Amino acid sequence: MNKKKIFIIDDDKSFLNSMELVLFSKDFDVAKAVTGETFYDVLTKEKPDLVLLDIKLPGKDGFEILKEIKSNDKFSKIPIIMITADTTIHIDKAFSAGADDCVFKPVNIEELISRIKRLIK
Repeated sequence: MNKKKIFIIDDDKSFLNSMELVLFSKDFDVAKAVTGETFYDVLTKEKPDLVLLDIKLPGKDGFEILKEIKSNDKFSKIPIIMITADTTIHIDKAFSAGADDCVFKPVNIEELISRIKRLIK
C-alpha cells in the first residue's frame, strides 16, 4: 500500500520539523514549506493527500492559501486542516473559508493523527 503524503505549511521551523518526525513515525510521507509563496510549487510537485496549513504566515496567510487551493479544480478536493496558536481565531472563519478541520497549537498528536486518518480514508 502506498504511504499517504501530508504537506505541512508552517513558518515555525521547530514545529515543522517535529511534525515531520511524528508523521514519519506514523507511516506518512511528508512535504513541507515555510512560506505561502513556496506552497504552490511544492503542492504541484508533491500531490499530497492532505494539507496541514498554519493560519499565520509571513506574506500570504493561511486563509489566502486555503482560498487558492480550494478554487483550483486540480487541488480543490485535497482535505485541509488549519492549524493555529491564536485562540482568538474563530473556527467558523476557517470552516467557511473551506477548511475541512481546524486544530490549535500545542497540537494533541493522537487527536491530529485521528483527524488526518478520518479525512484521507
